Amino acid sequence: MSTAADPLEFYYRRSSDLPFFEVFHAHRQMEFTYVHEGTGNLIIEGKQYSIEPNTLMIFQPFQLHRVQMDTAPGLPFIRTVIMFDPAILMPYWRSFPILERFFQEVHKRTDGRPLYEIRESEPIIAIMKHFNDAQAKLSAHEMKEENDFFLLDFMRQLKQLWKKPDYHVSSLSRRHHHRAEEIMQWIELHHPEAFQLHQLANDLHLSPYHVAHLFKQATGSTIVDYTKATRIRHACVYLIQTMLTVPEIGVRVGIPNPSYFCKVFRAHMGSTPHQYRLHIQKR
Repeated sequence: MSTAADPLEFYYRRSSDLPFFEVFHAHRQMEFTYVHEGTGNLIIEGKQYSIEPNTLMIFQPFQLHRVQMDTAPGLPFIRTVIMFDPAILMPYWRSFPILERFFQEVHKRTDGRPLYEIRESEPIIAIMKHFNDAQAKLSAHEMKEENDFFLLDFMRQLKQLWKKPDYHVSSLSRRHHHRAEEIMQWIELHHPEAFQLHQLANDLHLSPYHVAHLFKQATGSTIVDYTKATRIRHACVYLIQTMLTVPEIGVRVGIPNPSYFCKVFRAHMGSTPHQYRLHIQKR
């Protein structure tokens, strides 16, 4: 088990049998989530995919996504989660240039499509169990080294799987909500502007009621909440990659009122924009 302050967050076979429903969110770490048990849906990059046992989901830093699982007593969602800042592997790439090229290929991949049918018997799953078992025996000064070795080994095993095309396709992939995808793409394009439901509806040749109802039914989220999440995702990128002031960033992401921008940011990220930037700079 790891804490949010650690460079690597690792949660092995975390289980939920209560309703599991995420809000749309993004985070600064890269994330790999392997599904041991459970079925549901993933919405990412404006597209929807099925989630099924033996699925590996890959989330890039600041990639907006939402997972919804069909859980019930006796039908749990069991997953192993790996989250880390890609920068922690940089010191190793000089020694492993081939692995670095593969990692950059994975890191730059933005379509969000999961990898399917990765069996529990695969070495990549076995090393997660081994790492979990070993953590209890590690001293504090051993932890960082073992974390890095684990990530390198995980990427090496993923590289072997990447060559097998079957993992990139699933007969169960569901893409029914094409109009909802159009709505998400419209929001991505227009998020810096003042949101106008009637303009969105006109552009998609639907009524405002139909747009709102269709989106809620397809994603489980309101259009307003999704728009806020999109704006905060872009704000995080500005805070990290630019020296723009907080009010300037608020304007660029479509929330020109500084106090309201800070309020929305805190609700999504747990800190003010200024605190978030300071935290990233200290790292």
